[in-house]
Amino acid sequence: MHLLSLLLLLTAGACEVVYWQKLTCPYEGKHERLLRVWCRQSSADCCHGLAFSQRQHSVDGGHLKVTQGSDSFTVALLQPSHGEGLYWCGVLSTNNTVIKLAEGYFHSSLAAYIWSLTRWILLPLLPMATIFATLYSRAITKHTLTKAAEERGDDVTELADPQYENAASSCQLE
Repeated sequence: MHLLSLLLLLTAGACEVVYWQKLTCPYEGKHERLLRVWCRQSSADCCHGLAFSQRQHSVDGGHLKVTQGSDSFTVALLQPSHGEGLYWCGVLSTNNTVIKLAEGYFHSSLAAYIWSLTRWILLPLLPMATIFATLYSRAITKHTLTKAAEERGDDVTELADPQYENAASSCQLE
């Protein structure tokens, strides 16, 4: 009965997996009092996002949770508010320049994250599956041909590798 209830909940979509993506941002002591930054990379040297104080634990309407450590802070989020991509965490210097402390790729859904990991597992298996399929099909073909020859009453003998003789060596020059 419990299994049936679980199955009904899953098929109805009543269950939702919660997956927090995290990035730890280590900083030097001189950066301790600076504003924290969370942003999505827009070019090689630039990002767009938000700045917040070290006392804030919830940012971006609760979508972003910040945990402060002694020499780092950790940012956790369920889904990136600016879409999937490369995100930076850092501090905002006194001249309003972002000092990037760490970066990480954040996915827009759990399925995208699972696929990003699974593809690296499947990639090495693809050549092995191809080789196995080729060897298996050759074995099946050989077995089928042998079976057909036996049904016709043909003598089935394994042929050894043919020995070729150099035709020029058997000819005599005149």
